[in-house]
Amino acid sequence: MQNSYFLVGLFLLLSVPALAQKSAVPSPVIAADTAYFDHDWETTTHPEDRVYARVARHDTQRRTVGTVRDYFYPSWKKQFEGKLLQEKPDKASGLCTAWYENGKLHFKGTFLQGVQQADYREWRETGQEIKTSYVWQEVLSTDAVKLHSYYNTGSSRQVITIDLPTGTVGIVYKVDIRDEDQPPVNWTTALTLAASIATAPTGAGPALLLSVGAKALSSEGKAAPAVTTKCRFFIVDDEELTVPFTTYATKGTMPPAGQCFQQAVNRGQETRELVIPPGTRKLYFAVQNDNMRTSARLKLTINALLANRQ
Repeated sequence: MQNSYFLVGLFLLLSVPALAQKSAVPSPVIAADTAYFDHDWETTTHPEDRVYARVARHDTQRRTVGTVRDYFYPSWKKQFEGKLLQEKPDKASGLCTAWYENGKLHFKGTFLQGVQQADYREWRETGQEIKTSYVWQEVLSTDAVKLHSYYNTGSSRQVITIDLPTGTVGIVYKVDIRDEDQPPVNWTTALTLAASIATAPTGAGPALLLSVGAKALSSEGKAAPAVTTKCRFFIVDDEELTVPFTTYATKGTMPPAGQCFQQAVNRGQETRELVIPPGTRKLYFAVQNDNMRTSARLKLTINALLANRQ
């Protein structure tokens, strides 16, 4: 009997590891893709146009998984290493590093949702570090723009073009839409934003400066209206997206939220910062008064945060 117990115990000891091995599900191994790009970072299938190569892993939704590595081609010298939240356009995340083809550092720093953080540093191809300072510039100030009501003569909609200076990394907008019979508002954004630069932490990056600026402007006193205006507005960088908004058959139609920097309905007062993709030169602020019988007034200021690289 004792021998029987011994044999059963030995069988169980030998079987448990084997069962554990059979039940373990191996992690799927995602093969790396290699894509080639031309001078403009456009995907190319022509060998003669290859200037860069990207080695990355993607999930079933074509999202990058793990570290993405870019190379100069055909030298295969490393050009970038880091994580991307998305591609086309790339949106960096976490600690990322880039190099010139001569092997010297191009930039290194942390990114949050594609935005450089305070530890970001950049160098020229010679190895000299680039120092960046920031300044606010008011690029638009409108006062008492009239938005007619639905039943009154005149347009209840406006599309305002915002021209951005070279070097714009973000904006802070301040908007007030109120019924025409409500008390007017007044503010001076330029002085407040100049003070916000002075009070920001040393070495603050664009994301923090935009946040500090928005909070500073939000603290400016403005008389709240007694009645909340029925309205809608959105901000885009593509003028074509405003066409359904202004066309008679589709008037008032806003683009999908994912195509807008910001959109709101029945939010008459707002101060907000927006990070702007490099190279963006125009934005479009589209607004509509949704009141049936009461006209409204719009006050809007746009201040751009400009990067000065030395």
